[in-house]
Amino acid sequence: MSLGIFLALLFNSTLVGICSFAFFRGGRPERCGAAINVVASVVSSVLRLYDVARLAPADVIIMSIDFGVALGFYWLGITTTRFWPIWAAGFALGDLFMSALGALLPGIPLFAYHTGLGIYAYLALGALALGTFRLPRDAEPYIRNGSRRLWVQHLKETT
Repeated sequence: MSLGIFLALLFNSTLVGICSFAFFRGGRPERCGAAINVVASVVSSVLRLYDVARLAPADVIIMSIDFGVALGFYWLGITTTRFWPIWAAGFALGDLFMSALGALLPGIPLFAYHTGLGIYAYLALGALALGTFRLPRDAEPYIRNGSRRLWVQHLKETT
């Protein structure tokens, strides 16, 4: 088995494990984060399998997907009470910079470029896993929902 296939299988198993954990144990923000990760990974993988040119740095479609991921995590970060989406958005932003700089530095080996992208993807998955793990199992519905509006409404009702 080649190293590339091994790394792809390792990432896919990590993605499935963490996103399943977030979907079944987490609240609404964790489910949204899992969906963002899964959709972006599946679409990117399908595009790269369909057309090998998508493996090159700064491919417009792949960068658009990465930009959508960064926006999705940013939206989660500003609309929920969770802190982990801010970290995931930062890692997605780092992924975008890695893609742009990969195009500006044509001498960089593709393995180093994709390894850098993988590191940011693992870090975003780690933020999701940590955020899911920190959510109490017996959390109140307004906490599980994660909405800032419900949290503010709950504060008004209790004071």
